[in-house]
Amino acid sequence: MNYEEEAHYLLDSNIVSEIIKPEPDFNVISKIAEHNSDCAICAPVWQEILYGLYRLPEGMNKKYLDKFINDDVHENFKIKNFTEKAAAIQADLRAKLEKTGAPTQKEDSMIAAIALANHMVLVTRNTKHFSAIQQVSDLLIENWFEA
Repeated sequence: MNYEEEAHYLLDSNIVSEIIKPEPDFNVISKIAEHNSDCAICAPVWQEILYGLYRLPEGMNKKYLDKFINDDVHENFKIKNFTEKAAAIQADLRAKLEKTGAPTQKEDSMIAAIALANHMVLVTRNTKHFSAIQQVSDLLIENWFEA
């Protein structure tokens, strides 16, 4: 039986995009290097990364980013899909958040639901975007920008 360890960390787009910055945050790059094989992204994050790429004007920068995104990001990080289980979790989250008067962005609740469905820690710089979700779920968050 070929057993493959599931990724433990789900990276938000603001973490992945740090890799390609001219002067990336040292803590983020160190953590990605340390946990590389234990990291994944999800379909909504993949969409955000591609959307950012597709919006760029044609030129060398876009060609470089396209190659990096497809050769490095796509090859090194598994992409977790929005499954039926994640859909049920997201529906529950959104209903609970509406009841507390703290609705959240649909994309953020999708990302959180994928993390919860896969028992993963969400790694993001935007911890405030997910704080209401943490109040109504067991979502675990780490901010690798912090030492």
